[in-house]
Amino acid sequence: MNIQDFPYIKLNIPDGSLEVRIEAFYSINGKDKTLTHVRQVAKTNALIAGEFNLDPGKSILAGLLHDISAVMRPNDMLLYAKTCDMELDESERRHPFLLHQRLSRVFAETIFSVRDTDVLSAIECHTTLKTGPSKYDMSLFVADKLSWDQEGKPPFYSQVKLALSNSLESACLEYINYMMENALLQYPHKWLLESKAFLETQV
Repeated sequence: MNIQDFPYIKLNIPDGSLEVRIEAFYSINGKDKTLTHVRQVAKTNALIAGEFNLDPGKSILAGLLHDISAVMRPNDMLLYAKTCDMELDESERRHPFLLHQRLSRVFAETIFSVRDTDVLSAIECHTTLKTGPSKYDMSLFVADKLSWDQEGKPPFYSQVKLALSNSLESACLEYINYMMENALLQYPHKWLLESKAFLETQV
């Protein structure tokens, strides 16, 4: 199964730079709200990159692409994953939109020919993180949480920002602990649980 098998996903992207093409893809698929969010995440991710000696170009690209598969309907995400024999976590079976992090990597590779493994890895785990995350993984994870797509600042904003002044690991763990302690996870993804266990050994 290919992305082209979902005819409601428009692939007639106008010519231009990679950034222009990515942003146009959101717009032609009616995802202007998502575009606003990813632009903010890219900006936040670039700022974090500056604090931790990461490549801002990679950070901006990861930010812009991290929700690129949101143009696909959640039930189709599950169908696509099953058809492609992707190993599914129980949380993804119950809440198919969780697959958007993994499918956004697929979209980034197949539609936009992104090959940078730092960027692709960060996109793939931006919702849940994963065991042994890279600095780019953690940076995008935190940037996405601090730039959430709802009104106002998230309730964990101050705690995560304070933890970020110590390290990326501390900020990631602070967010995960907040979500778990306040019972805000619909169903914990195994990657999230594994990353929590790993981060606890690092801070």
